[in-house]
Order: sequence, then C-alpha cells, then structure tokens
Amino acid sequence: MMSNHKARTHTVAITLAFLFATCASAQTPTPAPPNIPLPSALTTAKTLFIGNAGDQQNADCLRVYNDFYAGIANLKRFQLVTDPNQADLILELHYEIALGQSVDNNNSYIGDKPIRQFRVAFIDLRSHAILWALTERTNFAILQSNRDKDLDQTIATLVSDVNSLLSSVPPNNKSVVTHE
Repeated sequence: MMSNHKARTHTVAITLAFLFATCASAQTPTPAPPNIPLPSALTTAKTLFIGNAGDQQNADCLRVYNDFYAGIANLKRFQLVTDPNQADLILELHYEIALGQSVDNNNSYIGDKPIRQFRVAFIDLRSHAILWALTERTNFAILQSNRDKDLDQTIATLVSDVNSLLSSVPPNNKSVVTHE
C-alpha cells in the first residue's frame, strides 16, 4: 500500500500528464475540411431569381433586399429574372431574429451576440431543395446612421459571399459579426 504522500504525488503526476495531453491536443491545428464539390446548380447558374422572404413592413428588410438585388446585379455575372420559373437558381433573402427574442427597447443582443440576421437560401428550382445558405448577423443600432453603416457592411458581405460561392469557391466564413 502507498503512503499518503506517494499517493498524492502519484495523483498529481497523473493529473499533470492528463492536462499536458489535453493542452497538446488543443494546440494541434484543425485540419482543413476536404475539398468536396459544391452542388452543380450553384456553379452553373446563369440566371437568378431573388425573392424577398423578409418582413414587408420593415424598412431595414426592404432596404437590404433592394441593395442586395442591386449588389448582385452589379456583379454583372448573372441575368436577374422577375419570374422564378425562368431562373436556374433561386436566392431567397430572409430577415430573422434569434429564436425566442425580439428587438425591443433597442436591445439587439443576447449577451454580446446580435439577434438580427439576414440569410440567403439557395434553392434549386426543380427539386425545391435548399442547396446552400449564407447568414450574416447584424446589429440593431439606435442611431439611424449607425444602423445604415451596419446594414451596408452586412449587404456587402452577403454579396461578396454569394459571388464567392457561385464562383465555386465557398466563402471564407469570415463574418462581419462573430458567430459562436
């Protein structure tokens, strides 16, 4: 039988070895995800229909839809159509608030995370399957000038991410707002 001192020393040594192994494994870089091909409809689309699934009474939603539409048109890579049946791919823009939350009293955070977000769903016309989705969270600023600045940044990021994705290069997932 071990003495108390030896037992404690043994326990400390095992604990330190475990902690060292845990820290060493935590410092091992995460391997890059495999290069899996994107759904072909994303990379071959020439015509797009952009639908607004946001709140029609919300000025921010309408602004984001209009500016997003203009941003995609300015890429000059796609023909934008007004009839979804003429499109190779449907982009559906959603305005969302985190589940169980509301934007009231100008409180737009859950802890330190924004609760408003815009999501673009890429929908295959024939199967109606969602092929991909991109999400950007945004702040709800009290001052209109700050809200406009936040929305400008969110729209620019969404347009850039769409352009990257439809160029067969998935976005680098560097969101304007940290997602955790």
